Amino acid sequence: MVGEHLDLTSDDDGDGDGRQAGDRPQGEQVGRTRPFLGIRFVCCDVYARIYANRELTAFQGHCPRCSRPVVVKIEPGGSTERFFEAG
Repeated sequence: MVGEHLDLTSDDDGDGDGRQAGDRPQGEQVGRTRPFLGIRFVCCDVYARIYANRELTAFQGHCPRCSRPVVVKIEPGGSTERFFEAG
């Protein structure tokens, strides 16, 4: 409408997460994606990603429908596969 203004500018720091650098928890990586695995949850026949924990010792997540947990340990010499099925 006449006299209205739509401002599409952003005050973020340009890394795409919408936060200022000072708003980020200490130690959080900037510009890097978190490692993930693709999991097909057989229990509900749905797909979801599970992400590595902060210590990078395991991928942890849950079924988006029934909340069944899944943990995949990260070990030296482990699999190079990125997609799995969980019962």
